[in-house]
Amino acid sequence: MFFLCGALWVFSSQEDKYSYSIPSREDEDEISNESSITVLEWNDAKEATKIKHLKHMHNLMLSASVGGYENSCDGCMLPISDPFYYCSECEFFLHKACAELLRMKRVWHHTFCKQPHILISDEVFRCEMCFHITNGFAYKCSECQSRTCLRCVIALTPGARTCLKHEHPLRFYRQYEGKCNACSLYSWQAFCCKDCNFVLDVGCFSLPITAQHKCDEHLLSLTHHDDNNYSESHYCDICEKSRDPNSWFYHCAICDTSAHVGCVLGKYPFLKLKSIYKKRSSTPTHHCEEEVLLS
Repeated sequence: MFFLCGALWVFSSQEDKYSYSIPSREDEDEISNESSITVLEWNDAKEATKIKHLKHMHNLMLSASVGGYENSCDGCMLPISDPFYYCSECEFFLHKACAELLRMKRVWHHTFCKQPHILISDEVFRCEMCFHITNGFAYKCSECQSRTCLRCVIALTPGARTCLKHEHPLRFYRQYEGKCNACSLYSWQAFCCKDCNFVLDVGCFSLPITAQHKCDEHLLSLTHHDDNNYSESHYCDICEKSRDPNSWFYHCAICDTSAHVGCVLGKYPFLKLKSIYKKRSSTPTHHCEEEVLLS
């Protein structure tokens, strides 16, 4: 799966009250461990090669291919990568890890509700953690109806992790105020390094490490440093405006193409094509609703 941070390093300590902790729940055992998939066929290696997923009408097949792909996972909305399932009847893809998620689970950072979260799909919503608008898979609180996208659920899952763009382990802070190393913007909750001053906000933590754009025929790689010292080269090849050399950007080493993260991913990077998003805005005198069609 093409996460910026393929893993998340989490410590749990009493003295660090703002970092990660797992809330204890007396009713934890009452949550159903029911899988989202039904296995229809196995291979000799005991891999599920044909499945029926709760959120798709057709059967899904385990891909035997290895290599680069142009499609995105319909679960996390990140570029597809091995291993993954695909539908032979329509364009539907799921990372194996996304397909195997449970129907219901506890989302540890959502501590103010007692009810479990339920796996949903095809709802356009704003994630409560990264604030991206998406209609991929998500976990929805059955009590307050808030939704967390699959990228944040996976990124914030407890476990030993490392960041692909940093040598030291990171830990998540619920209450942190400081500047993100990737976008140079201030954040109020972030992944921080205890060994140095490296900080990533939640949105930048789960950026795709590769992305496609019509400005270049090759995949663009997320880059965290600019080796070119000439100020004339610090511009975006998409919008043709200046680019902060201290902020992360997407780059093609073959063509020497460089572009802002926002220019490459667009305004709605995690909405499926042909989706209709009802954009609401309000003023003191009236409310309006605008439909945005992604083509």
